[in-house]
Amino acid sequence: MIDELKKKIASTKGVDFAPFGEGISDEWITKAEERLHFIFPETYKWWLKNYMGGEIYGEEIFSIYGLDFDRVVGGDVVYINELNREEGFSNSDQLVICEGEDGMFYFQKQESLTNELAVFRDGEYYASDFIKFLIKRIDG
Repeated sequence: MIDELKKKIASTKGVDFAPFGEGISDEWITKAEERLHFIFPETYKWWLKNYMGGEIYGEEIFSIYGLDFDRVVGGDVVYINELNREEGFSNSDQLVICEGEDGMFYFQKQESLTNELAVFRDGEYYASDFIKFLIKRIDG
């Protein structure tokens, strides 16, 4: 699946991610997980470490900007999730990863033997993991 995703990212004009290999560090990922009290799924960590962030057809996939969490704004995953939790749009058992025209996408805390979490859209199952979420968004 990862090879399929990499090909789609490289060949799709509507995908604007950082170049492969220019992602965020494990240290920043750990800081974000601790701040949000949410362990990120392995496929989301892989994407953060390899692509850092970006957009699919103009919709930002939330990432870690690598800036002080108390000052960062925009599509930083910590900022967005703290804001959504304060406003009651999500809760601490959810990690919002994208807000698009067709809904809010998020991981939901649940028991998992694989260190993966499904992606939901507005309470409905959307994809079994983050890689499949990205492929589905790219494919439209």
